[in-house]
Amino acid sequence: MANEDTAFEPSYEVAIIGAGFSGSLTAIHLLAAPEGGGTPPATIALVEKEVSAFGRGVAYGTPCARHLLNVPAGKMGAFPDRPDDFLRWLHAHPEATAEFGLGEIDAGTFAPRMLYGKYVASLLDEAAARAGGRLRRIAGEAVDVAPADLPEGSGAWRVELADGRRLRAGRVVLALGTFPPGDPRLRDSRFHRSPRYLYSPWSAETHERLAAPGDALILGSGLTCLDLLLTLQNHKRAGVLHVVSRHGLFPQPHRAGLAPWPAFLNAGELPRTVRALLRIVREQTRQAQAQGSDWRAVIDALRPFTQEFWQGLSRAERRRFLRHLRARWEPHRHRAAPEVLAAKEELERAGALVCHRGRIERITEVEGGSALEVVLQPHGRAGQRETLRVSHVVNCTGPECNYHRLGDPLITGLFSRGLARPDALMLGLDVAPDGALRDVGGVASRRLFTLGSPQKGRLLETTAVPELRCQARDLAARLYRQEEDDLTPDALAEAAAASSSEEGFAFEI
Repeated sequence: MANEDTAFEPSYEVAIIGAGFSGSLTAIHLLAAPEGGGTPPATIALVEKEVSAFGRGVAYGTPCARHLLNVPAGKMGAFPDRPDDFLRWLHAHPEATAEFGLGEIDAGTFAPRMLYGKYVASLLDEAAARAGGRLRRIAGEAVDVAPADLPEGSGAWRVELADGRRLRAGRVVLALGTFPPGDPRLRDSRFHRSPRYLYSPWSAETHERLAAPGDALILGSGLTCLDLLLTLQNHKRAGVLHVVSRHGLFPQPHRAGLAPWPAFLNAGELPRTVRALLRIVREQTRQAQAQGSDWRAVIDALRPFTQEFWQGLSRAERRRFLRHLRARWEPHRHRAAPEVLAAKEELERAGALVCHRGRIERITEVEGGSALEVVLQPHGRAGQRETLRVSHVVNCTGPECNYHRLGDPLITGLFSRGLARPDALMLGLDVAPDGALRDVGGVASRRLFTLGSPQKGRLLETTAVPELRCQARDLAARLYRQEEDDLTPDALAEAAAASSSEEGFAFEI
């Protein structure tokens, strides 16, 4: 990667905020010659907080080699028309696989996420080299996006970084990824301010503190929890790890060798209620089991129809899914490598891990702040309480989806200017079918887009590589078709020179 430029960047045709998988793949597609016609942007800015995160983001920037992909290598290609591209890359880079001590690799291998990050970063580097300077990678945290101080109708945006640098862009793509977990909503929330409450399960500081002697409590039993258990398995010096979740469900393991189950739904004729779909899935599962397969193949056969099914549900039916089925859907749909579940079971057998099914009632500091006392109500034992005393509580409950609770300066600024609004279910942002953000009045922007996790309210399934790689390709094609609206760097500079230098322009709402 070329050295990051720390100078002020005046203008770009497209600025992409976030250089994880979604942002990097969008940039890669924008740098390529468009298949469907149109003119690719001449200049692209790719903005990311950390230099090391370009092409990796949080998911694939993990420093732990034991963190594995949740999907076999043969399905993890970065391009929709080449799902085996990652597998081909692995075979072509034996030096990279040898670094992780991997033996023979086939389509069913669950590769380290660090290795996948190398793959995506290499794709970005290759695309940038072919593009001859059209891509500029800028290390910095974007904290504000607002209409630029240019003449009315220019359509340009001003992107401000945390260190005070600014850049201008004709269009902006928010490739934000997922946000940290939201704080548990308990009656007494004072523990949120305790240094013993750890809200970032991915940080090195969290790992270091949890590795110290003493019991600790993990809130949530999803994929993030499994990552943390793998990190701590060989580093926790003494003490028991407790995991508590409302339903006590961990991600299910993948099963190798299952033949694909035939499609049993028809596009355009999908069930209109959650109950109707559940009946169909149960019947298909019975048939699969009778033929030596199981529910995994049935769930996978749903994947091409999940987004259309979700969009065809009424708001009441969507809420019914979230309230009654989501907790069971996610561990079956978002499965883990068998090796990861084996490590979790090994910790349980050794007595180093205790799993609880129940609801947290209270978390308070005790003994002058030297510990946290956790009171939980076990599932199915009305009126009973269980008390744990732990050195730390770490939040692994999954990313916060209600953007009003984030406190993120970039999102706060978009809301305060009326440039964005949450979706009706508070799962992300309200977006048009092409990924354009809808403003406070519901009008879709022509110059402000997003993809991935912010589209969860519209798509439900929008955080895995097979969905993200299609969104990145389609968004790039959408931006190609806007060539008649493009503002070239010369045009932006000309408009800037003609404008007043008044700062702080914002829409009034």
